[in-house]
Amino acid sequence: MRYRTNQGLLIEAASSAEAITRLRESSWNEQNLSDRAYMEAVADRMFQEGIHISTVSPDIFIAGLLRAGLLTREADDTQPDAAKQETER
Repeated sequence: MRYRTNQGLLIEAASSAEAITRLRESSWNEQNLSDRAYMEAVADRMFQEGIHISTVSPDIFIAGLLRAGLLTREADDTQPDAAKQETER
C-alpha cells in the first residue's frame, strides 16, 4: 500500500500497522512513542480540531486519516523493477 500525507510525504507499507510505524518514524517529535501512543497523540490533536479519528485498530485509524483527508491512497506501482527502469530510459 502506498499513501501520501497531506504534507506530500510518500509512505509505503504492507499493512496499516506498518503504515503507522512509517508515519511515526517520519514525525520528528513523536519518533520515541510507541505506535499505539502515536495513534492516540494524532487522534487527540485531530479531536482538538473537531475531527474524530478512532484508534480502535490500525486499519480503522488509517481509514480515519483517509476520511479526514490527512492521507490519500496512491496507486501501487505494479511494474517489476527491471521493467520500470526500462520505461524510464
